Amino acid sequence: MSWPNFWYKKNWLSGLLWPVSKLVCLEAERRLKKFNQTRQADAHGAKVIVVGNLVVGGSGKTPLIIWLTRALQQRGLKVGIVSRGYGGQSQTWPQAVTPESNPILVGDEPLLLAKQLQVPIAVGPKRDQAIALIEKEQACDVILSDDGLQHFGMQRDIELVVVDGERQFGNGWCLPAGPLREPLQRITAVDAVVINGDNQLKVKNSLQKKLPPRYGMQLKPTVLRNLLNDKVTLAVETFSGQEVNAIAGIGNPKRFFDTLEPYVAKQNRHPFKDHQAYNRDDLKGFDPQKPLIMTSKDAVKCLPIAQQLNAKNWWVLEVETQVDNELLTLILQKLQN
Repeated sequence: MSWPNFWYKKNWLSGLLWPVSKLVCLEAERRLKKFNQTRQADAHGAKVIVVGNLVVGGSGKTPLIIWLTRALQQRGLKVGIVSRGYGGQSQTWPQAVTPESNPILVGDEPLLLAKQLQVPIAVGPKRDQAIALIEKEQACDVILSDDGLQHFGMQRDIELVVVDGERQFGNGWCLPAGPLREPLQRITAVDAVVINGDNQLKVKNSLQKKLPPRYGMQLKPTVLRNLLNDKVTLAVETFSGQEVNAIAGIGNPKRFFDTLEPYVAKQNRHPFKDHQAYNRDDLKGFDPQKPLIMTSKDAVKCLPIAQQLNAKNWWVLEVETQVDNELLTLILQKLQN
């Protein structure tokens, strides 16, 4: 989601909301303390790794999950994935997700993962039930939870926090005065921090000394893939001399637009809300002579509309996730222990 301006700084408006923010922090601390008091190891047949964040809105969890899934598979481990299925409107939970699933029912990110990865995926508000659904069908060594750091109904073995290197933690206050879901000191209790697009955390010196290991992550553009025909690809520089339209319905649309910027002459930026449920009216007004470029997450929802409009000039910017290899070493060591 796009953040309001006052989440980036402490001003009169965030100060006005601070008393409520303090209550949110206290409740988050109470829930975490209760969870830690009853926390169980090896509650599932598989080891559970939570890939979450401390703030509302996207930070790059999905690209990291794709990278981590493939890296673990290369080491011979069987991987499954669970998610809340945010935005999914199914009346029945949990739900298994396949490449043919409807994003309206299961959510956009789980469908994106299903299309890119050959692993069992299940979604549901209660992630323990989603894990049980996977384990009923297939034995896994590791199950990754897409988000869920604050979902204390799910036991876990490893916690990773992903941080948007640009937005980081905003003004450092909890909702609604700031973007934090729980107090910032929570970051000192996780196993590792992955910083998307940067390698430094902007936190007070008192927290710097307590931080867990930190690792950098970069998203490198690779190709432009045609939305209607995924076998057709172009070099990312193909439209370097043209004006394009660009859409992004992700947590931080600016990050996508900034990534695209060096590869086009000019872009008309059209940010949408995170998990935007696109309809024909959202997209039919774009000039068909100008390329329309989008994220992979948007593509799973825009494909039916592109088919209706026969939009042959719509393109997906594919990216390669690059992560410090030391993160995988740390995870493998923790899994063995």
